[in-house]
Amino acid sequence: MVCKYRVVLSIDGGGIRGLIPLRIIAHLERIFKEIDPDLDIPTSVDVFSSTSASTIFTGAMMLKDSKGKSKHKSQEILDLYVKRGKQIFSKNTGVDASHSIYPLTFVLDHYFGDITMEDLKNHFLFFSYNSISESSFAFSDTMDRYRNLALSKVMTACSAYPGVFPPIQLGKMELVDGMLTTQNPAQMAYDYARLFYPTDPIVLISVGTGTHENMLKDHFEIEAERVHQEMKEKSFSDKKLLYFRFQPHLQSLTNYSFEDELHSITDLLNETNDYIESNKNDFDRLIHLMEIRANS
Repeated sequence: MVCKYRVVLSIDGGGIRGLIPLRIIAHLERIFKEIDPDLDIPTSVDVFSSTSASTIFTGAMMLKDSKGKSKHKSQEILDLYVKRGKQIFSKNTGVDASHSIYPLTFVLDHYFGDITMEDLKNHFLFFSYNSISESSFAFSDTMDRYRNLALSKVMTACSAYPGVFPPIQLGKMELVDGMLTTQNPAQMAYDYARLFYPTDPIVLISVGTGTHENMLKDHFEIEAERVHQEMKEKSFSDKKLLYFRFQPHLQSLTNYSFEDELHSITDLLNETNDYIESNKNDFDRLIHLMEIRANS
């Protein structure tokens, strides 16, 4: 019996720049369909991991319909992200002052309010930050006590940036944006996958949210790069780890805020398309591995 590759998908945090991994994943999903029409993201990935606002679309991608197929295609989520992103990341104090309903909460409750953690059938790690203990906190599929927790609440807990959105109260914890401690969750995603698949070969797909050579690197980006370099080194010595890092280098100087005009978002997507085209060899290598997995 041939041992299949296990696939781990890890996505960095980055607010509006989450459009970058979404576009890359939509490209991968389209190629998967060419390999096998039954392949999609939920059936192709064994372990999902994300942090900050990326948890929003990661959770959405994991949802399956009654036939076990993807409930939300990557392109559909990308379109939603563009359409509703301004609401999700708005700095307004609330869309309903009398009830203090924040835009982030309003949008996520609308789309995911009737879904619980139990509806996520893959292994996963979603990173938040407990401001009380000043430490990272990860939601996972092994936490039975959170099975009935609303997915929208988890998404908010992982992406509520301090000073813009209030923290989410969960027991004695106050949970906020996971990017405060976890910008690139690839290492932890790999370690988590090894708990379930200790001897299987693992394809680790790590997707970043873009860099710029003139961008002032803060500790978030420095930490993301450190994790990347460590995983790259590990892949040289660990023959059962096949590591891919997709991280576009942006040409524009814009910070890509949803406060910008629509053309900035268009530019961001165009730059990601250029990155996909110029890194065709890396994508082809990954697709070849997925073909082996599909046929084994």
